[in-house]
Amino acid sequence: MAFRRSSILLGVLGVVLIALAATVRPVIASWATRLPGDTDTTMKYTGTASLLDNKALAAGDVEHVLVSDVPATVNRRVHVAQTQGDKALVADDTTVYVGGTKLPSSYKYAVDRGSLQATSAPADWAGIQPAKGLTVSFPTAPRADDSYLYFDPMTQSTARVDFKGKEHVRGRDVNNYRMTVTGALKEKATLDTLPPALPKSLAVSLLPLLPPASAAQIRRNSATLPDPVPLFYTASTTIDMSVDRKSGIVIDARFRQQLTANATTAAKPTPLLPVFALDASATPASQRDLADKASSVGTQLLVLKTVTPLALLGVGLPLLTIAVLRRRRPTAAPDTVAKEPAETAAG
Repeated sequence: MAFRRSSILLGVLGVVLIALAATVRPVIASWATRLPGDTDTTMKYTGTASLLDNKALAAGDVEHVLVSDVPATVNRRVHVAQTQGDKALVADDTTVYVGGTKLPSSYKYAVDRGSLQATSAPADWAGIQPAKGLTVSFPTAPRADDSYLYFDPMTQSTARVDFKGKEHVRGRDVNNYRMTVTGALKEKATLDTLPPALPKSLAVSLLPLLPPASAAQIRRNSATLPDPVPLFYTASTTIDMSVDRKSGIVIDARFRQQLTANATTAAKPTPLLPVFALDASATPASQRDLADKASSVGTQLLVLKTVTPLALLGVGLPLLTIAVLRRRRPTAAPDTVAKEPAETAAG
C-alpha cells in the first residue's frame, strides 16, 4: 500500500522516538546514573570516645591510662580522584578529633561506577586497597535484603550487611542496614600507633582495670608470662546506615568501633584494655545536606527513567498513528463510459 512522503517521514520519526523510549531506561539511564567523576561528599559525626593515654602508660600512671567519654568529632570525605571507563578511584579520608588528638586515616579503592562494588584497579593506579564488596556507599535503588557485602579496612575483611527495615529520614524513604565485623586489627597505620608489648610489671599493675576473667587468667599465669608481654589487637566495628531508596546516598549513620589490646596467657587469647573506642552519629546538618543531595539525584532519576521514556512514547505513538491514518489509497480506475445504443434510422 502506497504512503504519502509526509506519512513516511512521520512514521520513521515515530518509530525512532518509540525505540529511544525503550532504550532510555536500560541503557542511557544506566550510563547517566553511574558514579559521577566529580563526586565529592563530606559527612560529619559527633559523639564520644575513649582512648589509651600513651604518656600515662609509659609513666606507669595506671589511674590515668584510660581517658573515657571525651567529646569527639569525625569528618569523613569521600571523593572520586580519577576515572577510567566504568571504574573509579575513590578516596575515603576520615579524621577523628578527640580532645587535642587528631587521628587521620585514608584509603583508596577501585570501584565499579555502576554497582559500586570493589573491582580490579588499572595498572597505573597506585596505593589501591584490595577489597571485596561495597566500600564507600550503596548503588542507586539499593536492594532491600541481606545480599550486600561491605569491606572493613581495619580488619581487611568483608562482612555481610543486614537489612533492618524501611523508614523515613529527613523526608526521604530509606532502607536501614547494619554491618558488624570483629577480627584481628590489620590496618598498618593504626597498628603503628599502638605499643607492640607491655613491661610485665605494668601489665600486672593494670589488673584492677581489666575484665574480671582476664585479670584472673593473668594472675594464674603471671609466673610464665614473658617480659615484656607481647600484645596483639582486635577491632570490632558496627555501622548503622539509613540509605536513600532511590539514590543510594547514606543520609544517616551511626559508627561504633572498639580496638582492644590482647595478650596470650596459657596459649589462650586474653582481652586486656580497650585502647580506643568511638561512638558517633551523623550530625543534623550532614543529614539535611545529604537528604538534599538525595532529593536532587532522585529527581534526575525520575526524569531519566520515567518522565523521558513516557514523553518519547507520548510523541512517538501519535506520530506513528497519524502516519498510518494518512496513508495514500490506491487511485480508483476510471469509470467505463457507457456507449449509447445506435438509434435505428426511421424507415
